[in-house]
Amino acid sequence: MKSTVLAILIILSPIMAKDNTSTENPFLHDDNFPGGYFMMDDSLPHFMGTYMKHGGMQKIKPNEKQEEIIEKQFEKMVKIIMKTAIETRELESIVTAKVVHEGKNSKDLSETLDKISKNRKDLTILQIECINIFKETLTKEQYGLMQKLILEHSKTR
Repeated sequence: MKSTVLAILIILSPIMAKDNTSTENPFLHDDNFPGGYFMMDDSLPHFMGTYMKHGGMQKIKPNEKQEEIIEKQFEKMVKIIMKTAIETRELESIVTAKVVHEGKNSKDLSETLDKISKNRKDLTILQIECINIFKETLTKEQYGLMQKLILEHSKTR
């Protein structure tokens, strides 16, 4: 039951985040929220996304202890990821508006750009931590299967 609720939460997160963004960016299309706000979105795998949204949980069949560890990591991460990704999208929209409409330059926006960089780095650190949790928690066979599932899913992204 808990896994189902967590899976629903991660699936609905982009919809919930859309309502929380106050600055619209007309240049932003398909930002892959929240995954698109990680520093290395296309080159570092998203284990939790595959586990929760793309059948990983059903295919690797974690035992109760493994499931508890992974869900604890998910609960920790999702709040931070959503808050940070929403803030980053907002900051990026502000930068876009200031550059396009006000003619600001990178020096004018240095502080905001630094905050965006820090947010993306923080999200990537969480992603690395998550991958390490999976590696430490799963058996060698389960971890290998997760890698295979991630590779299969990455081909359809």
